[in-house]
Amino acid sequence: MSTQHPDNVSIPFFSSMQRIGGEDEVKEAYYAYSHLGCDEQMWDYEGKEVDNFVVKKLLTKYESYFREKRLGKDLFLTLRVPNPTIEKAEAKILLETLESIPRSYDAAKLFYKDDVAPIFEVILPMTMSHRCLDRIYRYYTDFIIDRQHRRFKDEDISIFDWIGEFKPEKINVIPLVGISIKCLLSTKS
Repeated sequence: MSTQHPDNVSIPFFSSMQRIGGEDEVKEAYYAYSHLGCDEQMWDYEGKEVDNFVVKKLLTKYESYFREKRLGKDLFLTLRVPNPTIEKAEAKILLETLESIPRSYDAAKLFYKDDVAPIFEVILPMTMSHRCLDRIYRYYTDFIIDRQHRRFKDEDISIFDWIGEFKPEKINVIPLVGISIKCLLSTKS
């Protein structure tokens, strides 16, 4: 697995500006796959602005490469999300990130013409409890996936009929374990 760029002494060759931004991070992911031979890229949503359209951009900018190497099958993109138990100021980024997974699925389905999920795992840093993992899993399945079956009103169409199917139905949540007094106190409440 490749993680996104560390702090560098000099600007990486793929960066167009002093500060590495969204478009450069897409180039970086492609470079990690195509030149460094990495089969997995961690896409870090923690503490910065991130491009939520990474799957669509990878598939359209590097079409010939991703026709041969498939996201979700040959290559993997794993999202590192903020931990809302600890990172309160970044907590809602988690929700936006989870919302982007079905949209990325749709982009890959149009590109590959099949049902392989390009993103099906998220990494939770500073995990202190199984509850932190379960909350993310349940939010995704109960509030993102299950809502497609709800109707606007009793006589109206469902969200599925209006917007289409939401997939993948489930995601894996990978813990990065750390110990913090603050987190221990917050998980007891």
